[in-house]
Amino acid sequence: MSSESRPNVDHDPHADCTACGAALAEQRLALQTYPEAGENSIAGLSAGGLLYCPDCASEPVELLAAWDDHAHPPIDADRSIGGGYREIRDRCSFCAEELGSAPVVGVELYRRPSDTLPAYANYTLCSDCKEVFEEFLANVRGR
Repeated sequence: MSSESRPNVDHDPHADCTACGAALAEQRLALQTYPEAGENSIAGLSAGGLLYCPDCASEPVELLAAWDDHAHPPIDADRSIGGGYREIRDRCSFCAEELGSAPVVGVELYRRPSDTLPAYANYTLCSDCKEVFEEFLANVRGR
């Protein structure tokens, strides 16, 4: 397995919202990103993870609800987690275009079940949609 690991965000009672800094209660949106290649990481996410309070999560929830999720990617010692996202998916979860040869980024969603999103989901983004998502996240953080 790669050195990347999934966070245990549902059990961290001392976490703060990435966007507004408010202390988080049990209801929260958490996103983790996994680049296929280092140069394809989401700018501003040194550790890859984001946590949102219910108020700040409204726009990300609306966006993610439109994406096409897929099964958990295969993970083993011979590939990074991000590499597993390419193996399980041949189309972008956002634009539905073929992934092509450019590096992809995987997105994992962790959510307390109580609204339109599942408690856990996986998405794969092509490099163009990764850039759009990166800009979107910067705007959510910049409020």
